[in-house]
Amino acid sequence: MTRRVLALLFTLFASALLIGGPATAAPARVAGWTEGPCTGPTGVTVVADLTKFPGGSVIRRCDTGTPATAFAALADVGLNPEHGTGEGQTGPYEYLCRINGKPAPAQDPCTGFAPNAPYWAFWVPDSANANWTYASEGVDTYVPAAGVVLGFSYGAGTASDPNQMSLTLAQAKDPNWPSGS
Repeated sequence: MTRRVLALLFTLFASALLIGGPATAAPARVAGWTEGPCTGPTGVTVVADLTKFPGGSVIRRCDTGTPATAFAALADVGLNPEHGTGEGQTGPYEYLCRINGKPAPAQDPCTGFAPNAPYWAFWVPDSANANWTYASEGVDTYVPAAGVVLGFSYGAGTASDPNQMSLTLAQAKDPNWPSGS
C-alpha cells in the first residue's frame, strides 16, 4: 500500500472513532425530585411562579440532589429551563429565557433583552431567611446550598408589572400551602 492509501485509511478510522466511537464523557447525574417543598435540611426547593401566564400556577418541587447551579436545579426538577443569548456592550451573554416553555417562542425569541420587556427574575431568601430578595448572582453561577429555596417570577419589573413572587417565602416553604395557610 502506498503512503497515501495508508493515510486515507488512518483518517477514515480516526474519523469513525470520533463520530461513532465509544463515549468517554462522564456519566450524567440523575437527579430525583418530589412535588412540593423540601422538608428538612437537604435538597433545594424550586418555586416557579407562572401566574403571569394564562392558566399559569405556582410550581413547587424539591430537588433531592445537590444541583451545581440554580439553572441545574430547574432542570433537575423537570422545568426545562432554556437559555437565551444576546449581544451586550461586553460581548455575548446567556440568560434564563424560558421555564416550562414559558414564554412561548412567539412571545420571546430569546435573542436578548429588550427595554421594559418581561424577563425571569431570580429570587433567594434574604439574610434572615424570612423574605424573598433579588439574587445577586445569575442562575448559571449561583450554587444553591442544601435547604435553600429558589424563586423565579416573570414580569417587566416596572411599576405596572413589578415582577414579584406571588407567594411569600413562608408560603413557598409550607408543605400545606395553599390550603393550609
